[in-house]
Amino acid sequence: MSMAALIAGIARRLGRAAWLAAAVGACGMVLAAPPSPRALLAPADASQAASQAGDSISEAERLLFIHPHLATVRTPRTLSYAWSAQAAASASPPERATLTLRLRADGTCCSVHGEYLPGEMAVNLPDFDDATANPILLYFLEAEVRRLQRSTSGQSAHFRRQIRMALATTARVTPELVRWNGQDVPGHAVRVAPFLDDPYRARFEREAATEYVFIVSDGVPGGVAAMSATLPGADASSAPLERRRLMLEDPQPAPPARP
Repeated sequence: MSMAALIAGIARRLGRAAWLAAAVGACGMVLAAPPSPRALLAPADASQAASQAGDSISEAERLLFIHPHLATVRTPRTLSYAWSAQAAASASPPERATLTLRLRADGTCCSVHGEYLPGEMAVNLPDFDDATANPILLYFLEAEVRRLQRSTSGQSAHFRRQIRMALATTARVTPELVRWNGQDVPGHAVRVAPFLDDPYRARFEREAATEYVFIVSDGVPGGVAAMSATLPGADASSAPLERRRLMLEDPQPAPPARP
């Protein structure tokens, strides 16, 4: 089976692949059919990809890539996310990422334009003309992949592949209450540490322990409340060595608790 045929088959089973479509578009390449989220992170070897793809997706993949996060959003609307980064002894200035949502030409939701952070942290992707899942997840993941590529001189394709396989196999999904507009709304946390068993871990040992956490909930606009990348300390009692967070900004913060 050719890689093109494999990708097309996966796309038919899983639907549109926002992350791959965006990454490929940003590189100026053209694909005949929009691939799936798995195809973006697919192993280079077609036989390995075929054996791993299967006809089902994991709960983590469904929550992050397939779930219609934007189904209840009224357009036009801008979703704003506060970005922060902390290291052991320092913190970066706060920044912001925004998604501008508009109705498509046929009146359905959504056409999405993203503005993701400034400078070397910026991720510029083509607009999403028919988004149903929230693309902020794709911006965050792509930013993390590019950061790893810069800091380790590794290959972005390898990091994407490891994330893809971890979301499909080892990611943990747990119920999570999300504080929004002064209330606790139900949601889920998706946790994954994609590089713990990386065969090339020794080449980037420090970053290999990074854990990613994604908080999703239909009770918040856009369905994605927060995401983070944390490099843990030496033990459970130690502060994280690094943490990068992206959090949906609440337009109506809860009032202060009474003394």
